[in-house]
Amino acid sequence: MNKFLKNIKDFITTYDLLPKVLSILLALILWANLQNSQIDEISYNLYPEIRNLATDLVILEDIPNIRVTIRGKKEYLKSINLSTIKLFIDLSQPFIGKKYRYGIQIKDNEWTNVIDYILEKEYIDLTIHKIKNKNVPVEPIIVGNLVQQFKTGIVIVEPSIVKISGPEPIIDEIKMMKTYPINISNEQHTINIESRIDTSKYSKIVVYPDIVKVIIPISHIANLVSITVPIEIKNRNAELNYNLNISKVIVFIKKNASFELDGNAFYAYINGDIESSYQGTLSMPVFVEKKGKYPFNIFSFEPSDVEVTITSIQR
Repeated sequence: MNKFLKNIKDFITTYDLLPKVLSILLALILWANLQNSQIDEISYNLYPEIRNLATDLVILEDIPNIRVTIRGKKEYLKSINLSTIKLFIDLSQPFIGKKYRYGIQIKDNEWTNVIDYILEKEYIDLTIHKIKNKNVPVEPIIVGNLVQQFKTGIVIVEPSIVKISGPEPIIDEIKMMKTYPINISNEQHTINIESRIDTSKYSKIVVYPDIVKVIIPISHIANLVSITVPIEIKNRNAELNYNLNISKVIVFIKKNASFELDGNAFYAYINGDIESSYQGTLSMPVFVEKKGKYPFNIFSFEPSDVEVTITSIQR
């Protein structure tokens, strides 16, 4: 090793290379220093953190990511990464029920004092509402057609009521929740299936439970017997006339040789509880119940709703 160093020394001395070597080293040092002192910039897309939002409040809008451009000396930029940049929106004093402009802030730390930064936007418009809870019924959505000579019975949903939670004005508008479509095309046997509640039409709501069990009875018509039952008006308003476009309902039950039935076994009705001032035509659901403790269940009935024209009684 000593011999190798001596040879290098002799070579530099012989050709007078020392000044040149020193010049090159100095140039490299100056170049490196110049590079580090040059101004550069880098950009990140970040989601602002929501701070100080009360637990009984919810933001209606989705929070977008915000572009942050950092500008400064390269030597400082090297020490900055996503973990050192923090954006936030302070919602400690929200305006409830209307859209309002809130500031987007950047968390101060050691680098914010030596580097400039530019936010793509400094404000964001947000709508904040109270969170409301409500129980609503579930409507199963059935699509497709059965094989000929087969019928569907009364669909059972378990649980039939779900709890929804979300922004108050959205929850107020929801009267029921629907399942995703269940296809029964060409089925010949009763269907037992789990179906998720469809929340795609609503923003920022939570449903519990979000999955329900759906039972769709299916039977060949040869295994059913039908009985015609008149539709009555329950809770009739004495000041109104009720004109039904269909006055009877057909009730289907499973065949059973051990008993015979007639229309007196069932009570079919619509709910006539309507304000005296109303006049017009309504689509009203039909309800069918057993009048006694018969050892069978109603398989189905049709129609499930009727049109009712309401007029005032002339006195």
